[in-house]
Amino acid sequence: MSIWQSIQSMFTSSNKASDNSNALDVKNQITRATQVDLQHLIKLRYQSTHLSLGSQRKAYSSLSGNYSSPFKGRGLNFDEVRPYQPGDDIRNIDWNVTARTDRVHTKVFKEERERPVFIIVDLSSSMYFGTRHCLKSVTAAKAAALIAWAGADNHNRIGGLVFNDSTHMEMRPKGGHQGVLRFLKLMTDFHNKNSHNQHSTDGKQQDKSNSFSAIQSDELNSNRLNTELLFARIQKVIQTGSIVLLASDFKNTNEEITKHIRHIARHNDLLMTHIYDPLETELPPPGQYGISNGEQYQLLDTRNTSLRKSFQALFQNKVEEMEQFCLHNQIHLISLATNDNVADKFLATLGKDSSVRRIARSRH
Repeated sequence: MSIWQSIQSMFTSSNKASDNSNALDVKNQITRATQVDLQHLIKLRYQSTHLSLGSQRKAYSSLSGNYSSPFKGRGLNFDEVRPYQPGDDIRNIDWNVTARTDRVHTKVFKEERERPVFIIVDLSSSMYFGTRHCLKSVTAAKAAALIAWAGADNHNRIGGLVFNDSTHMEMRPKGGHQGVLRFLKLMTDFHNKNSHNQHSTDGKQQDKSNSFSAIQSDELNSNRLNTELLFARIQKVIQTGSIVLLASDFKNTNEEITKHIRHIARHNDLLMTHIYDPLETELPPPGQYGISNGEQYQLLDTRNTSLRKSFQALFQNKVEEMEQFCLHNQIHLISLATNDNVADKFLATLGKDSSVRRIARSRH
């Protein structure tokens, strides 16, 4: 082989290696943008330590944790002294007050109680959309992971529910980091399988421990999940006094679902995370674009000034309605774009150093 042939062969091999490397990089970028990476969700644990889930609402669980509850008994913190009542523990009698008042008084303690954290993640078809950084569904998964880890840091049980257009899966609250890992695994598997086949109905058997359950829609003819019935179920499943995260783009929220959300907020601390893509806020630069939902194709002409303004106003009106709804119902609201840094956005509003605790309007 001549020197020229050797050099040519070397360059050809180098170009092929470079092309393969570039192709691999592109593939990895696409995977990170469209699939939920369990290892990445686990690493978010280190960014959740600065989040505060403190609340003014009362907790009603009987397990130990880091939130005060109205349950009285022998506990960590002294609450008050009151007249002795039949059934009170005589070991808690306050003899000093009893001597001064000539009437038996007892000390009452306020126990530290845990607050279950229940996470609801919308993985319906509209969430599998994104033009910046990643899909809305991937952003929702990151938000869910942060809240799950923050809850675990407060020694709370973590549970949740994920749903798509045809089915849902849920996990009863479990304690410790193992509870978080179980939920993250369930959410990751559900998301990535759904991304390959969003409209398939997956009939899964219940877990032997009955911690997980896969429930298909009763609408067998249409194979679509009845989200109104689903939220009615969620309303009953969530334990009163819980911290609840609802991550969604709220594309398919109707009046009936809104009523259930309002009820959930009335009895729990609800954090609504509005997930959106920048393209949903404003049309792309003037021009003609081919768009498709995988089944239908259409040509979009964005040169029309009136259309551009109407499109922008439509999104803005929806955001304002959502903000007003959250204000009236004492609901935390965080808006997340797909190109936002999820951890930074949560820290800006729920960080321990932030002066904001009850967020009804958060638009950083």
